[in-house]
Amino acid sequence: MKHNQICYYVERGFEGKLYVSYGMYEHESMYGNHTVSRLRPPEIRLINGIPFEEFQSETEFKKLPKGWTYSTDLYTVTENIEKKAKINAAMKGRYITCPSDLQWLFDNGYLVKMENVEPIIEPEFDHGTYRLRKKYPAWTQCYGSHNDRYPDEVFETYEAAEKRMYEIMEENYKRSVECALLDFYEDLEWVLEKYEAEHGGREIAKIKQSILERPHLEDIMFRYYKGEILIVSREAHRKNTHIEWEKIA
Repeated sequence: MKHNQICYYVERGFEGKLYVSYGMYEHESMYGNHTVSRLRPPEIRLINGIPFEEFQSETEFKKLPKGWTYSTDLYTVTENIEKKAKINAAMKGRYITCPSDLQWLFDNGYLVKMENVEPIIEPEFDHGTYRLRKKYPAWTQCYGSHNDRYPDEVFETYEAAEKRMYEIMEENYKRSVECALLDFYEDLEWVLEKYEAEHGGREIAKIKQSILERPHLEDIMFRYYKGEILIVSREAHRKNTHIEWEKIA
């Protein structure tokens, strides 16, 4: 894949959910993963009428306005309406699933690379005075909130990335089922041992067989309470912890 070529990759978002992202390909590292720059429309914000990218930190302090509180705005943020209209017009009818559309938007300046750490505007206070500072928050670097991405795999089309995403989801599902089945068999043996200790072993094989004949074994949870074996759907219990347990022995 070439430098400055649109690419797609699979990303993990909130609560581990997978989705397909796009960006601008940079290079492959010596460790086999890739560096991809995230893209966004050009900056349209104006800080006190000055384009955000041109705004520089103030060097002189000035007095805080009369009646100032921490909720008082010390600068105004507006938008370059003409620039916004041009960007919206350029993006009309273009789709993130089409790499040629994204490539055209990037080549013509309607999509730009995001800085690895985005700057912010923040007031700096000193004994009743303030000045506006443009700074790069250190906490984003400490906690990994970077705009560059480092996927293990990149793809030239959205469809290829989406296919890989579903493959990963299927692999994850199979692993989760395997883990759930391990828990199931461990819990099953535990409750049968408890039952046998109190009731003897005459019905153990029959109880075990009836449980194993049930569908979706990986979804079964066990409880041994007052000499009884109880079961419930793991998923149903997750949604409603007050759900009634079913007695099976």
